[in-house]
Amino acid sequence: MMRMVKTSLQLGFLRPFLIGGAAIVSLFVLAACGVTSPETIAEAPSPAATSSQEAAEAPVQSEPAGTLPPPVIVEVTSSPIPVTNTPAPTSTPDVTATLELTAVPPTDTPPPPPPANTPQPPPPTAPPATETSIPPTAPPPLGANGLVASHFALQERSNFSAGQSVWFEFVVSNSTGGEVPYNALGVMPKKDGVDRLEWYQHSYGGPNSTIKPGGLEWEDRIKLPEPGNYTLRLVMCFEGYDNCRQGGGTWVSMSQEIPVQIK
Repeated sequence: MMRMVKTSLQLGFLRPFLIGGAAIVSLFVLAACGVTSPETIAEAPSPAATSSQEAAEAPVQSEPAGTLPPPVIVEVTSSPIPVTNTPAPTSTPDVTATLELTAVPPTDTPPPPPPANTPQPPPPTAPPATETSIPPTAPPPLGANGLVASHFALQERSNFSAGQSVWFEFVVSNSTGGEVPYNALGVMPKKDGVDRLEWYQHSYGGPNSTIKPGGLEWEDRIKLPEPGNYTLRLVMCFEGYDNCRQGGGTWVSMSQEIPVQIK
């Protein structure tokens, strides 16, 4: 019984030392594991505390006061070791590529100039100026003194051989409302661009002849003695019958020309 009491006293005397040592060992273990929070230290169970609780639960006989030394209290102060989780620096590669375009000079080089003694081709000459066609002059107005041929044509019974009859018909209109004097009315042949008065075919007229207000309608024939190309037109003369027939008068065209080929 006395041995148990002594053992309990010894444990009570060593308990503070055991508790302090266990706390120091726990701090080193926690620091090695990366846990520095005081709360974690407080929650961790201490083997010394468990042993002291078991010892406290054991029955101890009290001894008289003054026989035991005062308990030694060891205060352990632990400073938390800050742990800083610094992210590893990340480097962003510069993927921006700079593309510089350099103008390439053209490779075509102008041909070398010809030698000084090489004859040069003559400069191009302007094309010759073309003659500007002169528009034909307007034909002279047909008719005179209010008279005009409103109709002039060749008939189908015409024979276009030399010396044969070429039949024609005409209508002379009078727009004056009265009688119009004239001296000769007939067909003038033109051969190769020249009027042939000797072959003129006189159809109507004479001294003191007139065209009535209603006009004049008639048909006749002309004989051309020579083969060739002709034109035929209706004409009138107002300057005396003898003068007109002898070629001294002016012949006025009353109709358009009709081309005729005599064989």
